[in-house]
Amino acid sequence: MNQQPWIWLLVIVLLILELGKLKQTIKWLLKGVKLSRATKPRVMKPKSPMDCPKCQKSKTIETIISKPMPVPWSQKKGQGGRKKTISSQNYFCSNPECEYYLIADEQIHALVAYGHYGKYEEIRDLKCQACGRKFTIRKHTVLYRLKTHSKVVCLVLSLLALGMDASALKEALEIRESTIRTWLSRSGEHGNKLHERFMMGLELFHLQLDELYGYVKQSGHEIRVWTIIDAKTKLMPVLQIGPRTQAMAYGVVHELKSRLKAGCVPVFSSDGLKHYFYGHSTNHFALTAHFGEWIDMEGQGNPVWMILESFFYAQVVNCQRRFRLVSVEHKVIWGMPREYAQRLKTWGLSGQSTHPLWNELISRFAAVYRN
Repeated sequence: MNQQPWIWLLVIVLLILELGKLKQTIKWLLKGVKLSRATKPRVMKPKSPMDCPKCQKSKTIETIISKPMPVPWSQKKGQGGRKKTISSQNYFCSNPECEYYLIADEQIHALVAYGHYGKYEEIRDLKCQACGRKFTIRKHTVLYRLKTHSKVVCLVLSLLALGMDASALKEALEIRESTIRTWLSRSGEHGNKLHERFMMGLELFHLQLDELYGYVKQSGHEIRVWTIIDAKTKLMPVLQIGPRTQAMAYGVVHELKSRLKAGCVPVFSSDGLKHYFYGHSTNHFALTAHFGEWIDMEGQGNPVWMILESFFYAQVVNCQRRFRLVSVEHKVIWGMPREYAQRLKTWGLSGQSTHPLWNELISRFAAVYRN
C-alpha cells in the first residue's frame, strides 16, 4: 500500500510525456496545412506617391533653391578695357562657387577667350573674369582631354551606332579596342546628360510601354530594356535597363512623369505586365501612383488619392505558341472603350491601342549595347 502513490505518480508522468509527444505529432501533421478562414474581400485602392520609392527619395533630398539672376558682368567691370571679339554664347563657368555658374548667356556671364591649344586642331580656352577659373570648351563633352581628332571620334561612334563591331574598327582604323570602348562609354554618359537636359516639358499623346528581352553573351546575364515611346511622334522619353520588378516599374513611370509637361495626361497602352496597373489578384499601381490627385472627402480627416478623370489605360496581350503569334487580345483596363478610342481619334491616331513594333530600333540598340 505504501508503494501505490509512487506508482500513480509514475503513471501520471508517463501520461504527460505521451501527451507531449502526441501534441508534437499533431503539430507535425498540421505543418504546412493552411486552415480556411473567413476573410473579408480585398479592397483594391490605387497607390499614391507615398508608395513610390523614387517620389519618397526625391522628397528627402534637399531641393536647390533657385538663386536670382546675377547682375550682368558688363555692368560690374565698367566701360573700359578691350572689347569682346570672340563669342562665348552657350558656354558657362564650370565653377560651382561662382555666381555665374551654369549661365550660358554671353550678355550676363563673365567668360572671355583665353588662347587656344591642340596639335591637330584648334581647341579654344575660356576664362571667367569673375572667379578667375580657366577651362577648355570641350569640358563636359565626349572630347574632353582626348588627343584624337574630333572627326575620327565622331566617325567611330557613328559606325558603332550603325552596328559595326569594335574589333572591325580596330583593324580598319588601327585604334585599340579598349580606346574605342572608352569612347563608347563616355558618349553614352554624355548622351544621358543631354537626354535629361532636353527631354523636359514634353506634351505627348499616346504612350506605349514595353519591356524588351535581351541576353548578353559575354556576361551570361539576361536583361530587360524598359522602353516608353510616343505612338504619334515616335519619341522615346524613357529608356532604362534593369530587372522585371515592381521597383523598376515605379522608377520608369516616375522618370516619365518628371519629363511630361505639367497637366499632360497621355493615353497609355502596354503588354500584359501587371506591374503598371493592378489586376484581379495583384496590387501593383505604378501608373496610378503618378497620375492622380489628392481630394478632400467628407467624413475623412486625411485627403484621398484619386485617379485623374483623363487617365486611360489599355493592354495588348499577345498569345504565342511555339514562338509564333497566335492571337492578340485588346483590353481596356481603365476607362470606357469608346472614350478611349475617341480620344485617340481626336489626336489623329488609329483609335485602338497597337503593340509597339520597333525591330529596327531594337536591333541598333542591341548592337551598341553588345559592343
